[in-house]
Amino acid sequence: MNQKPLVWIIDDDDISKYVMKRYLNQLSITKIIDFPDSVQPLKLIQDTYNSLDELPDIIFLDLHMPILNGFDFVKDFQTVATKIDKEIKIIILTSSINGEDVDQAKTYPEITDYFIKPIKHRDLARIMNIELKK
Repeated sequence: MNQKPLVWIIDDDDISKYVMKRYLNQLSITKIIDFPDSVQPLKLIQDTYNSLDELPDIIFLDLHMPILNGFDFVKDFQTVATKIDKEIKIIILTSSINGEDVDQAKTYPEITDYFIKPIKHRDLARIMNIELKK
């Protein structure tokens, strides 16, 4: 992964997005795009799958959102992921403590981690350090 990763935050909670952006900035991650739902970012991926610089390196994805929830996003992402010549990590960041959500997330190879909001700064730092070394 490059040293200036592009991070997408897909979440309908403005406070969560604010906290994530602040933490990421503290970790010197400055290429951040946030979305209020998963419809627009999915369309961007589908439309620009061959423009690797426009695609994220990491997606922080909320599960419970209106229109298209996180799991539906991942299912639709899977249909285009085979065309993408870039590994995009999806990290679930949700308020759901439902064990079924955790179990379901484990069934998707694209989902690399699962955190309950709010994420702790040290957990985010660990994630970014691991991903930046790859």
